[in-house]
Amino acid sequence: MVLGPLWLRTGAAKPMPAQQPAPAVPVQTASIKPQRVELTHTALGTVQAWNTATITPQVSGQAIELPFKEGSIVHAGDILVRIDPRPFQAALDQAKAKKAQDDANLAAAQKNLSRDQALLTKGGFATQQTVDNEQAQVEANKAIIAGDQAATETAQLNLDFATIKAPLTGVIGLDNISPGNVVAPNTHIVTITQIEPIAVDFTLPQADLGELQTAVAHGTPPVLAFDQDGKTLLARGSLEVINNEVDSTSGTIMLKARFDNKDHKLWPGAFVQIRVVTKVEPNAIVVPSQAVQHGPNGPYVWIVSGDQTTQPQPVELGQIMNDRTVVADGLSNGDRIVVAGQYRLTQGTRVSETDPSRVAQIKENRP
Repeated sequence: MVLGPLWLRTGAAKPMPAQQPAPAVPVQTASIKPQRVELTHTALGTVQAWNTATITPQVSGQAIELPFKEGSIVHAGDILVRIDPRPFQAALDQAKAKKAQDDANLAAAQKNLSRDQALLTKGGFATQQTVDNEQAQVEANKAIIAGDQAATETAQLNLDFATIKAPLTGVIGLDNISPGNVVAPNTHIVTITQIEPIAVDFTLPQADLGELQTAVAHGTPPVLAFDQDGKTLLARGSLEVINNEVDSTSGTIMLKARFDNKDHKLWPGAFVQIRVVTKVEPNAIVVPSQAVQHGPNGPYVWIVSGDQTTQPQPVELGQIMNDRTVVADGLSNGDRIVVAGQYRLTQGTRVSETDPSRVAQIKENRP
């Protein structure tokens, strides 16, 4: 007779294997350390030239030279256009000759007047009527000369206008004419945009106005310009103007920031992300925004205890700045929090530190 195992023959219970502890959940963590944080308000802004000059002639004539290169930097006083000066030089010469002739006539009339005034005084060798007529002629000649002077100045001004110079330093655009074209006072030749400094126009909700005014009262608020993604800092400037009224249709306030723009990273017409610094916290608690979870009782983060287990910690949030969030209450210096891998955590879950790629891989493969 074949006997079975002892536990079948005796009716004893089958021994159970020892229960293995649950494996640690791989997560990514970070330790809390107070840091200096600039509290900002974010907006989308448009880069604008600080000044723009549209170059148009003030006299008509043939453009014989355009000594500038499109897209280059020109400086105030640089020659942009030369209009054929010969007609204006001829007009100036004619005006000068006319004035010289009238100067001679005035000199002759003054001599006649002086002579006849002496003869009238010495015994009536000249009549009073003659003296009066000569006095009138002198005054008429003076008036003619005044007109000649004005004509000379006008001719000189027109000659000067035949050479058009840059009124400011900036980038010159595409020209609209070529040498040999005849231009007139309404001809748009080219445009210059001043980019050092440069401006950015943007709007913020009117609810931010009080905080902006408080910041201005304590100094000039810094303004940061980022690319549209908000990842690359392009320039650091300052708040220049808060508009004098709120737009009642949109409930926003228009603002203007100034940037030195020496490296020309800001270009007129481009869109940028603007962050206005309204306050600086020297010892703020800041966490990655992805670490903050939201539950029925409000926001919380997962804290890792010394025994490598987790527990939820309610927090009070301050300002959210894209990928960073200021925690006003609930965390302290040295706390260790979970910043990635929270989806498998519960109260008391044991965790282990791993690299971000491992956390992402487990997340993709979860059921």
